[in-house]
Amino acid sequence: MRSITAPVAAPIAPGRFPLLGHLPQLAVKRVDFLQSVRVQGGIIRIFLGNRPVFVLNSPEAVHDVLVTQSRKFEKGLLFDIARPFIGNGIITSERDFHRRQRRALQPAFRRDSIAACIGTMTDIAEEQVSAWRPGEVIAMDLVMRRMMTAMLVATLFSTERPDGAAAVAELGEQVAEHLTTVMRGVFVGTVLPAPIASSPALGHRKYLSAAAALRELADNAVRQARQDPTDRGDLLSIMFAGTPGNPQGMTDVEARDELLSLLMAGAETTSTTLSWALYELGRRPEITDQIRAECDALPAGVLPSAATLPFTDRFLQEVLRLHQPNWLLMRRVLEPVRVCSVELPQGAELIYSAVTMHRDPAYFPDPLRFDPDRWLSRTERDLPPGAYVPFALGNRKCIGDHFAMAEMLVVLRSIVSRWRPQPVEGRRVRPVVQALIRPNALPMRVSPWPTC
Repeated sequence: MRSITAPVAAPIAPGRFPLLGHLPQLAVKRVDFLQSVRVQGGIIRIFLGNRPVFVLNSPEAVHDVLVTQSRKFEKGLLFDIARPFIGNGIITSERDFHRRQRRALQPAFRRDSIAACIGTMTDIAEEQVSAWRPGEVIAMDLVMRRMMTAMLVATLFSTERPDGAAAVAELGEQVAEHLTTVMRGVFVGTVLPAPIASSPALGHRKYLSAAAALRELADNAVRQARQDPTDRGDLLSIMFAGTPGNPQGMTDVEARDELLSLLMAGAETTSTTLSWALYELGRRPEITDQIRAECDALPAGVLPSAATLPFTDRFLQEVLRLHQPNWLLMRRVLEPVRVCSVELPQGAELIYSAVTMHRDPAYFPDPLRFDPDRWLSRTERDLPPGAYVPFALGNRKCIGDHFAMAEMLVVLRSIVSRWRPQPVEGRRVRPVVQALIRPNALPMRVSPWPTC
């Protein structure tokens, strides 16, 4: 039963400037600003210029919006900005169309389908990791981006297609080159007024060019796949197949938009998470030792998973807690609604930040301490719904959450089985907050394990 208590007004965060509102703080301080306003209440108001935006700070509010009353909300401003450039795929689409597309894609992300991809993931990881040389300094952030893009492209487009593995690998390199630029442009367009965001000084032309290049790559991939209608079990074959809700399968434009959505969500977010995972391994050799021992003990033929690599899985859970890459997500109110006693008007924009949720000391004691074993004493199921949201919640939860975890387990196993990654002396790694929170750079020296 919903609350019948009198509604309350969401307090306004301090520091509002005339005309600009809280825009300077959000544009400059970003996560620090969102972290600072948590003490104001479970839902607070900030202003981007004269436009009010409600910030969800409590697990109850996040769960209410993403799950309990999800039908009363749509994706919001961030996704309005992204839609013209990455299309109307699963990230940006709404309501009935989103449900239809998600159902069509779901078979590719079942556990048996993911298990069938483990061999391809392992081959790609092993090929790249085995090429490293003892003592070599590897730009891990760049290498992880290329590796994750290659893995995703190889499952999106079967290498058995006529264009072959070489074309798939080339496509992966081109996609990786453009993704970061496009995501940065989406972020700038969200937090800044349109006349400022479209300034050449902020790279708007480069953003438009990268978005056009990505669309062209996806269009070409769809056209080539359409010429060979053989069902090869890859994602494009699944998109083309008919479903009860869509007997004709996806059109070329729909398939292109889904490719762009999956590349955007899958390659960048997963590669950034892996970069932070390697950063933590470099700082904590004892964790590297423990992960290596666990991976080496995995019997031949047993697939890496949370059940077979429990410590490595806890390690990744902690990386996703402390280094959650998606710091800013949004929703928009479709009809007047009450959330946690606060009345939200139709059309109101909402913000929630998984980063600040994951650093709440009420649920994560000593929240800035990196500790995989915190998940032994209090598992994800023990937390209030909405307190830990690395892949969001509800009907918009990331469709590829298990796929991404499988990729990361495979990559970590491939790396630590051969190498001990170590930080480069004198090179400070710091977070850069744009569309995602990523390392400014991550050079690491790789050393082989001593032989007995």
